[in-house]
Amino acid sequence: MEYNSIIDGEVFGEITVKKSRFIASIKNVSSEEEAAKYIKDKKKEYHDARHNCSCYVIGKGDIEKSSDDGEPSGTAGHPMLDVIKGKGIYNVVVVVTRYFGGVLLGTGGLIRAYQGAVTEALENADILTTESVTVVEVKSDYNNWAKIENLCRSSKYKIDDVEFSDNVKSRIDIPVGEVESFTKSITDISGGKSTFTICEEKETVRK
Repeated sequence: MEYNSIIDGEVFGEITVKKSRFIASIKNVSSEEEAAKYIKDKKKEYHDARHNCSCYVIGKGDIEKSSDDGEPSGTAGHPMLDVIKGKGIYNVVVVVTRYFGGVLLGTGGLIRAYQGAVTEALENADILTTESVTVVEVKSDYNNWAKIENLCRSSKYKIDDVEFSDNVKSRIDIPVGEVESFTKSITDISGGKSTFTICEEKETVRK
């Protein structure tokens, strides 16, 4: 499973199946605690509903959980999770609220309804692609900084921060696996006069 997408903020979607209302609420979160709080808040908001089924993915599949909240086992939470995983979305929590309409849907009908509500909400979402990058700090003189800046602007290297003092200190985002080729390019264009420090790895939104 490749997780490479997040949603921007919070989105909602609703469908009606045989008089039952299925309301999907989906939000970007960064921790299991945030996800649990969101689920708790939605259960409070929709306290009069028959079910508030949920699932979440934290990290790139590091933590995955789902709940059927009283629906027959395997008919709600896990099918909802399958939709999220199928889109490669991570750091997300989903709650689908059901107001029972008086008509039983059966196992297959429930699965389709819960998945349909999640899919409907995702239609309203801005789904952003992410990538893993290595942050490299580069120190150079002013003459070579112009060459480094031009290299970054003509490639997929992103200048994250620049500090001007006696020299130029910049933090540049490099796609994971390309640090060696990046530092070689900088060494070549600066005549070996630039220095490098590898700072951290992080996730960034790909423009």
